[in-house]
Amino acid sequence: MSVVRNAARRTLVAAAASAALFASAGGASAQETPVRHPGNWMYVAVVEGEGVMGDVQGTLLKCPPAKGAGHKNAAAACKQLAAVDGDIAKMKRADVACPMIYKPVTAMAYGMWDGRRMVFAKNFPNACVMGASTGSVFTMGR
Repeated sequence: MSVVRNAARRTLVAAAASAALFASAGGASAQETPVRHPGNWMYVAVVEGEGVMGDVQGTLLKCPPAKGAGHKNAAAACKQLAAVDGDIAKMKRADVACPMIYKPVTAMAYGMWDGRRMVFAKNFPNACVMGASTGSVFTMGR
């Protein structure tokens, strides 16, 4: 029973963190105009640890990639996002053997892809599983 409660708590933490991240970075209500970035873009962030108060690392990913812009793996991440029409949840998990070490991370993203608002938040047991599930999107050169 506690495993179910912990999983539900982590999902709620991720959703709350995603909403807070969106609001703090210029998110808009349905009646406001969102922050404009030309082309497809996503603000991607990773929170290490079990809570929202963990170490947060994030950057803006623009597609096509801009030279010298924040995301160090932008070309690969943009290609992978294009393959799933910007929907990170549709990415296929790579066939990678990850260690069974519990060092949780939460991956969060929001942005615009082909004129649609995209939001993603998911907890992973460790960074290897996150990378296998999301490709280069959250590998920001950490």
